[in-house]
Amino acid sequence: MNELITNNELELSTKNELAEILRIEKQIKERKEEIKNQILNEMEIKNIKKIETDNYTIIYKEQTEQERFDSIRFKKEHKDIYDEYIKFTTVKSSLLIKLK
Repeated sequence: MNELITNNELELSTKNELAEILRIEKQIKERKEEIKNQILNEMEIKNIKKIETDNYTIIYKEQTEQERFDSIRFKKEHKDIYDEYIKFTTVKSSLLIKLK
């Protein structure tokens, strides 16, 4: 399965279409984050907790702290116990696509 396929072996239009979709998706995600940050800042400044319209609801969530388990440290300090709780799962095959 470690076979490298040259550019000519896949349909060019399909590859180009995918590359264009990925570029557009990246632009949309960046714009989405900009808009979300603008709304967040405005809600914080104006102390707005909820915005509700016919089309959407936006709820402001304040900054909080979360409790996380430090598995790396635990593994270093308690290797024998850590190994008893390791669980393996199957990860399905997928594609990794990088834009240049």
